[in-house]
Amino acid sequence: MKSTFWDLLRESVIMQGTLALVMVGVICYLYLTGQDVPDPLVNFVALILGYYFGSKTTMAQMRSK
Repeated sequence: MKSTFWDLLRESVIMQGTLALVMVGVICYLYLTGQDVPDPLVNFVALILGYYFGSKTTMAQMRSK
């Protein structure tokens, strides 16, 4: 089954991926410019990435059944 852009948007895969990439980009930008990276920001990004990859794993397990 081929997923279309609208199916992925409805399942919020597009939004999760975009949010994860933007937040990782912010941390990389702060680090590369020599600014301090706040601990709450690092924790927030870890939470987002954990949710993103956790939902990917769950979806893969559901599709394999």
